[in-house]
Amino acid sequence: MAQATLEGALEMPVALADGAQTRAALRTAQEMADRLEGWRAQLLNQLDETAGYADDGAPSAVAWARGELRLDDRTTSRLRAAGRTMRMLPGVGAAMAAGEIRLDHVAAFTGALRRIDHEVLVDATEGVLLPLAKQAPPADLRKAIDRVDELVRPERAVKAWEDGMDKRDIKLARAGEGFHLTGFLDVELGARLRSFLIGASSPRSQGDCEATDDSVCGGRKDLRTAAQRRADALSELLDVAAAGGVPSDRRLRPQVHVMVDADWLDHEPGAAPPELEGFGPIGRDLYGYLACTGDHTEVLTDGVTGGPTPFAAVLNVGRTRRLATAKQREAVRARQRGHCANPGCRHRIADVHHVSWWRRDGGPTDFENLVGLCRSCHMNAHAGRLEITVDGAGGFVFMRRFGASKREIDDRERLNRRRLSDYLRELGTVRVGVRPKGPTVAGPQGVTADIRSAATARAMATAPVTAPVTAPEHEAEVGDVTALRHLRRHTLTPRT
Repeated sequence: MAQATLEGALEMPVALADGAQTRAALRTAQEMADRLEGWRAQLLNQLDETAGYADDGAPSAVAWARGELRLDDRTTSRLRAAGRTMRMLPGVGAAMAAGEIRLDHVAAFTGALRRIDHEVLVDATEGVLLPLAKQAPPADLRKAIDRVDELVRPERAVKAWEDGMDKRDIKLARAGEGFHLTGFLDVELGARLRSFLIGASSPRSQGDCEATDDSVCGGRKDLRTAAQRRADALSELLDVAAAGGVPSDRRLRPQVHVMVDADWLDHEPGAAPPELEGFGPIGRDLYGYLACTGDHTEVLTDGVTGGPTPFAAVLNVGRTRRLATAKQREAVRARQRGHCANPGCRHRIADVHHVSWWRRDGGPTDFENLVGLCRSCHMNAHAGRLEITVDGAGGFVFMRRFGASKREIDDRERLNRRRLSDYLRELGTVRVGVRPKGPTVAGPQGVTADIRSAATARAMATAPVTAPVTAPEHEAEVGDVTALRHLRRHTLTPRT
């Protein structure tokens, strides 16, 4: 029956399908492919466990698949491991068999089985990881597994940084018409180089055109490939070093950003570890090294005043300015973790957009009316294909236009992040116990900040709202340094 169904689907005249039929057929094809992959993985695991390959004279399941199925050894090993994972984690196996997840998700669970205690992993899978896998790409699942592993084995991130420093190496060897650059960079050095290459290798208009859009510069847009732009950026870095020596503290340089919650600084159970932009979570030792010479920006995300956006008023400039201020941009960046606010979009923030437009709607340049978007989503908003409204709780609702109709974009990632954070907080409480409430820690500027427990924080605010309150610059605006007593998050910009 299954084979007849597959044969019937393959005989469909693809060239005659309209757009809706093509999309529906692709969804069906993907589900069928995932289910078949899961079945194949289970069969290869069964062949390996029962030594069924020996009946054909093969020494192993890998050798049998190489000869009978023409599969390379790596593919066979991956499928065999996936079949074992589906057996050890029945929920994962059922989801794969139903076509709800794909082989890359199972591979992430396979890696988790090697690192995380089986009992903890089973509980985490049923609670948060499997629902996340059914809605998110494999990369998000791997990040969530890393979060669980970091909580269970906090020494892992510390050892990873130490091991990375021991492996640092740069090699330049003559190769044909040029040189071949290879090596390994530790987390901190790699993040700095990546930040420089991203900033210095962006496309540039040719000539003296000052427009930000290359298409309006008389066709003189940057025709270099991304690889060529990165190589040119490295050449320019050497030119600067040769002309002016090592960059000094007064020179404007690319910056590396680290986000850290005050809960983590106060050793709260389950608190999210610091996140180095472009790399991911880091351990305490690397954070301490970066914090030693970095510039700190404190950002409030919880408050004690009424209303959905407490303390946001210190950022608001109303109609006195059209463009967002530097402090507002930092607050938007912290609130959105540097990414476009459109659910599902992974691009970096390029523009700060007025939800209620400045000219059309008379919208103010206030924090709750500003949202960070990538360039593509910003253009879609002004073209009428993307509609954004304020949800009244410090967040935004995105609607995609389809002709005369509109459809809300489901923000599954935010829901999954909150679910994962709640789970890790509860797991951390069980594993390490609850610390006494009301501790104080010294802030980066020497100001003592009262850090509340996670339970109190959740009760005080339903959505994160950010407002920078850097002492002493903001002290006069806030009116009292006691406004710092509900510090929840600050960003760290290491001096590179």
